[in-house]
Amino acid sequence: MTETFDIPRLIELRKLTRSISDNLQTQLKNYLATLAPLFSPMPLLGEHVRGGSKSLVKGAEKNFQDLRSRYHAIARQAPYSLDTELTSPLDVFTATPSLTPVEYAYTADRNGQGTQLTVTSPLKWVLSYPETQPKRLLELLKGNRSQVRDELSHALLQCLTLNLVLEKQAGLTALLKDLRFTISSTQLDGLGPLPILLISCPIATRLPPDDIIIQNTEISGIPSFEEIINIHDIQNLSDPLRERILEITQVTSPAIQEEISAG
Repeated sequence: MTETFDIPRLIELRKLTRSISDNLQTQLKNYLATLAPLFSPMPLLGEHVRGGSKSLVKGAEKNFQDLRSRYHAIARQAPYSLDTELTSPLDVFTATPSLTPVEYAYTADRNGQGTQLTVTSPLKWVLSYPETQPKRLLELLKGNRSQVRDELSHALLQCLTLNLVLEKQAGLTALLKDLRFTISSTQLDGLGPLPILLISCPIATRLPPDDIIIQNTEISGIPSFEEIINIHDIQNLSDPLRERILEITQVTSPAIQEEISAG
C-alpha cells in the first residue's frame, strides 16, 4: 500500500519518530554503561596500554601488532598524512562509548531545482569513544596540521582501538544483537578508509517525497531534515527468542508444536 504524505502526516510521524528515538537511545546508553568494562582494550592489549596489566595477557603482542598495522596503513595516507610511529605502551583511555546520530548530505529535487540538506537518521548512531566522533575528526583535519597532529593521531588511534575491541570481543557484538541492536561498519566522506562503527535498531527510518521535504525546510527556514520512521517495520517486528524456541520445539516435539500453533 502506498503511503500518502502531507505536512500534518509528516508532523505526526516526526513526533512518533522522536519519541521512539529518545526511548531507544536512552535504553542503548544504559546498555553501553553496563557493558563499559567489555569495551576496554586492556584485556586485549595488556601491558601495551599505559597503566595496563603487567601480567601476561594471552594474544596481547599479536593484538598490538594488528592495531599498529591498521594505524600505520590509514594514518600514512590522505587525508591524515601522519608520520607518527605507534609505539608501546599506548595512551588509549577506557570509557563508555558515546552515541551520535548519523548525518549525511542530501539533495532534494523539485522541478529540476536542487535543495542541499543535511539529513539525520534518528534510529542509527555512530558508536565511538568520547571526543572521536566523525565531526571531531573532520574539525581536526581542517585545523592547522602541525598544531593538532598529536590530537589527530590520538583520535585516530582511539577509533581503530574500538574497532579492534569489537572484532576481538565477538561475544559483545552478539550480546548487543540479542538486545536488538546491530553493529556495522562504514566509511564517511572526508575520513578516507577509516572504518566508522554504526549501531542501529530493527526499525528503519526513511525520507518522504522530496516535495514534502522542501515544503518542510521552507517552513522551518533550516536546511536540515530528520528521517521519519517506517511504520511497516513496526508492524513486522518479530521476537527472535520466540522464533528460536518454536524452531527447537518443532524439531524436538512436533506434537507440542501443533498444540502451540493451534492455540
